Amino acid sequence: MEIYGAGSLEDVRICTELGVTGILTNPQGFEQYYQGKMTLPEITAALLKASDDGRNIPVYIQVHGRDAEEIAYRVEELHEQSPRVRGKIIADEKGFRAIKKLREKGILCVATCLFSVSQAAVAAMVGAQAICPFITRATEIGMDMGGIIRSIKNCYADMPDAPKILAASLKSTADVNEAFVSGADAVALRYPLLQGMMQHVLTTKAEALFAKNWENVKGEDVSYMKERIKLSGLAE
Repeated sequence: MEIYGAGSLEDVRICTELGVTGILTNPQGFEQYYQGKMTLPEITAALLKASDDGRNIPVYIQVHGRDAEEIAYRVEELHEQSPRVRGKIIADEKGFRAIKKLREKGILCVATCLFSVSQAAVAAMVGAQAICPFITRATEIGMDMGGIIRSIKNCYADMPDAPKILAASLKSTADVNEAFVSGADAVALRYPLLQGMMQHVLTTKAEALFAKNWENVKGEDVSYMKERIKLSGLAE
């Protein structure tokens, strides 16, 4: 199971420190976090800097274009900044054509906004490194994305160099759990959701109980646990 980070530059820095496998982007984030003040090449440079921890993790930049040639050209242009830059491309005809062109040049890409087994088959054919099935957007209209991911996983099982299944559009830890249980190789999410993955009500209760225990161990400074000690009754 792998986790890819996303979000603001600060989110990307924290996710990188925690050890995410890579960074994913999308135009919603570009609008939200950069508010029209930076060009895509400038955003790319900032993300490369924010995620530079010596591990050379990939940064997938989503691009758009009128046709496959324009999409491929834009990814190539950004890739010139660093070999860490890869493409994130919509899973439609021009996108698949662009992914194939880029793969032939040694530039890896993710096929994003994917909702079906047939799209996953084409992604594998053109050499996508990974696919991004969208979870919440599909489940909100009644699609069984867990079942679709399981079907894709089965189809990819005996395929050499099959794309990774990188679930995206996740809104809750329940979505993350469903994605992994269904067979996703990885999830892509913003830091607040990653924070949520680190928490559980029973973990909080256990810490509260242990705080009370530590208070009675000679020589242990538990002053920083005062709030947990107050809550220790929750764990009884």
